[in-house]
Amino acid sequence: MKGGDMSAEMKSSKPANMTKSPDHPSAASLAFEASSGHPYLYVVGANGTAIIDPSNWQVIVTAPRIPPGTHDLIFDNHYPDHLGRVWSVASAEEDGSALAAVHVVDPKTLTNAKTISLGQNVAHTPGLTPDRKFAVVPVSSENKLHVYDTNTFEKVAMINVGAHPWDMMVSADGKYCCEPDMDSDTLTIIDPHTWKVIGTVPTGEGTGPFMVTIWPDNHGASVECSGHHGAEYHHLGPPAVPTGKGFSVSFVDLRARSVIKSIPLDFLAVWDEFTPDGKYNFFFGSEDAKVVVVDTATLEVVRTIALESKPTLNGYITPDPNGKYLYASVETGLQVIDTSSLQVVETIRIGGVVGTPFLLK
Repeated sequence: MKGGDMSAEMKSSKPANMTKSPDHPSAASLAFEASSGHPYLYVVGANGTAIIDPSNWQVIVTAPRIPPGTHDLIFDNHYPDHLGRVWSVASAEEDGSALAAVHVVDPKTLTNAKTISLGQNVAHTPGLTPDRKFAVVPVSSENKLHVYDTNTFEKVAMINVGAHPWDMMVSADGKYCCEPDMDSDTLTIIDPHTWKVIGTVPTGEGTGPFMVTIWPDNHGASVECSGHHGAEYHHLGPPAVPTGKGFSVSFVDLRARSVIKSIPLDFLAVWDEFTPDGKYNFFFGSEDAKVVVVDTATLEVVRTIALESKPTLNGYITPDPNGKYLYASVETGLQVIDTSSLQVVETIRIGGVVGTPFLLK
């Protein structure tokens, strides 16, 4: 997770057209776009939600999150379920003052549709199958993945994986579910039809893999490596121990079950995203105000883009469906990256909302 200077190419932000009711916006006021016929950009976070018109990047409304939004909810995937609900997690506090849970949130009404208790556990980034019928939650302290039916919220499978699973993603073709195990230095590959482990890929001793994104072609995966072991309640803070391998990203061939190439990084990459054509892979961290861009044809870094401020730990990045823009949630707003020029072209002020961008109708 990691700093850089503000981009000289950044344009001035368009004026934010912000609307707030005196107390709390009604569900109707937040669902206004249903009749507009085009999707709106929802930035959903633990502290609130902002709605933006992506045709002109104007803020339509911001609103605070309603209870139970109590502590450290992690919204760091941009895949809503079939009803447009957002799946997030909160880990337990080490002293037992708060328990872990999965929270299913309706961003249009700012309500919690469901809370699934996980007890005194540490949970990490959830994700969904391409048909949005199943949600998969890594429970690091159990070394398991929990699989839930998104209709009934029932747990339908538990999968034993390596030590300290931190993330997961199912390929767009539904063939692979990939999950990195930080303390086992492996990427576990699961069949999402049977929920059985079908292979593991060593990423190298001491690499500490913890985040993964599957390529648009469904054949490869980008695995962010922390160079730490032993992280538990406090992410990569104590008692995590550096292995001496440093930060890196490993590119994995899912068919050959092997690492194609690893490249060192000077910051801890926490999230990554692709252009829809798979040409570029963008890497972000929560401690550095920059984006590193890798050309997937050469697996070489081709650009570093300066951001205005650091990306947010419980935020994320989201590509526009047409591939023209990438939306990055940072501490000071939402930055828009043009994927052709590889420059920041807009900064949208969203009243302090910190969260993950979703395009929803």
